[in-house]
Amino acid sequence: MSEKRAPFELLKTYSGLIHRQPLFITNQLDVESYHLSFLTKQGEKLSDDTEVPKFIEQLPAILPAISERQKALLSLPESWREALLKTDDSEINFTLDVNGNDEPNIKNSHFTFARHASLDKDSRDSSTLLIDIEEFDPKTLTEHLPTWRERHSILCATNVNQRDEFAFCKQHNLDLLQGQFYTLPAANDNQKISPSTQVLMELLVKLQNPDIEASELASTINLDISLSYKLLRLINSAFFGLRKEVSSIQQAIVLLGFTKIKTWASLLSLSGVDDKPKELRIVAMTRAKMCELLAKYYKGQADIFFAAGLFSTLDALMDKPLSSLLNNLPLSPELANALNNHSGAAGRALQDVLNYEKGDWVALDASPLPTEVIARAYLDAINWAKELNSQLQD
Repeated sequence: MSEKRAPFELLKTYSGLIHRQPLFITNQLDVESYHLSFLTKQGEKLSDDTEVPKFIEQLPAILPAISERQKALLSLPESWREALLKTDDSEINFTLDVNGNDEPNIKNSHFTFARHASLDKDSRDSSTLLIDIEEFDPKTLTEHLPTWRERHSILCATNVNQRDEFAFCKQHNLDLLQGQFYTLPAANDNQKISPSTQVLMELLVKLQNPDIEASELASTINLDISLSYKLLRLINSAFFGLRKEVSSIQQAIVLLGFTKIKTWASLLSLSGVDDKPKELRIVAMTRAKMCELLAKYYKGQADIFFAAGLFSTLDALMDKPLSSLLNNLPLSPELANALNNHSGAAGRALQDVLNYEKGDWVALDASPLPTEVIARAYLDAINWAKELNSQLQD
């Protein structure tokens, strides 16, 4: 494990910002790969002559720590691209965002290139075209998409941050999507809560009940055979690394504590929502862990911070306004305020997490915490979520 962690720890020495965004296959909403952007501490593009950091030559070894995919889209300065192209062949396939620069003349099958869509000029030499849909109106996009389709094998829409933008991309058969659209609830006020969602909400209510006894908590979890099985399997996995096998939920409560079992059971329950992109589960886990890591800097309770991050995805998971969902959960005032108003210590941490996730670097700069602290927490959280998700795979 230490050998695998070493390159990842090297990545964390980078003084700027690293941002990871999923690239979805449009028709399936499965994650095809991740887009990694390397930026200055202020969230700006690095100059093309930026000094090459040591971790670049180990990037093929680093990527598995933050992604289960064997490919990645990279936005990095030209000097870094040149260094990466000199690395030995690896099992990772990279698409390099050349962003206006000349495309290197190489014959390494592990590297392809991406350009940005422009109405002024369009090169045929890149396999992938990145289309920032915030830069074009729908009519212009509709007119130019056939030409772009002829010249590029992959059309990838970026900044797809609204549901109607997602619908447009799907209608026009774009290959890949990147944006925040999947973290938003569907705007359908008349949609009824499905029976399975109602059961899930009832379970979350019981799990969050502050007055529940240990025996009742164990009985509640045991009533859901799938949940109890998943919880025991996770607790006995290498992720927890316990020396002694745990054979019952009651034993798990005694060993790990009341609060932790409630939290882990809630996480596993939410991860079981199967009509949403699996990446939303990753978002929930990443937000939860990142909030938890920031708790010590805000001098708050780690479990409350973790829960704030976890429950912040309820609206997207259940397609209902977060405020109406929270009204049905017996949350503590601190947790309810953090989720509803982003107030209090946990609420401020959650706001930091959301700002980083969205790449809102101006808002992030207003945080009372140093940018370096938030950036390291982000990297640790996506690494943690990746490891946990691999344990939860069926």
